[in-house]
Amino acid sequence: MSIQIEELCKRYGDKVLFEHLNLRVEKPAVLWAPSGWGKTTLLRILMGLEQPDGGRVTGVGRVGAVFQENRLCRALNAVQNVALVTPDGKGDPEAIRRDFGLLGMQGAALALPTARLSGGQKRRTALLRALWAEADTLLLDEPFTGLDPAAMQQAAALLRQRCAGRSALLATHDRAAIQALGWPVLVLAGQNGPESGGK
Repeated sequence: MSIQIEELCKRYGDKVLFEHLNLRVEKPAVLWAPSGWGKTTLLRILMGLEQPDGGRVTGVGRVGAVFQENRLCRALNAVQNVALVTPDGKGDPEAIRRDFGLLGMQGAALALPTARLSGGQKRRTALLRALWAEADTLLLDEPFTGLDPAAMQQAAALLRQRCAGRSALLATHDRAAIQALGWPVLVLAGQNGPESGGK
């Protein structure tokens, strides 16, 4: 499945975020732009949470998402938060714990309510929850926020492995994250829309 964006327009008052935006995403890619240039808005349109002023989006299907906010169930632990998105709501706790280990998170941290976790631990939980969701498309908004360089490298490695073969769009302005992922880069150039960019 591929995401097809055709003639997409979005404005806030007099500010044009993008106009006549045309984009096709068939494999994992990075959406890059400075803060405030519309990355989050574009992802929210793809998720169906905002409506564009014109144009259309097709091919998104079921979405696994990381938002700018972690949006975790604070009373549940990290493993339980991930299990929530599985078909039976229970998942495979041992497999989920193994995945947390790949992100450098294990032991006592996995038993704590997520309200008591650090910012980086919450972010890893949000990322793993998106990867465990039954999704056709992954839409990830600054998923490495709060991660130290080692944790970011671990998260990037897991994303490269798990996103292969499906549509994924990761919004960031962090060039270190772009380099770690090694994915094609789409530069969101305001109203002119994305253009191919380097790493």
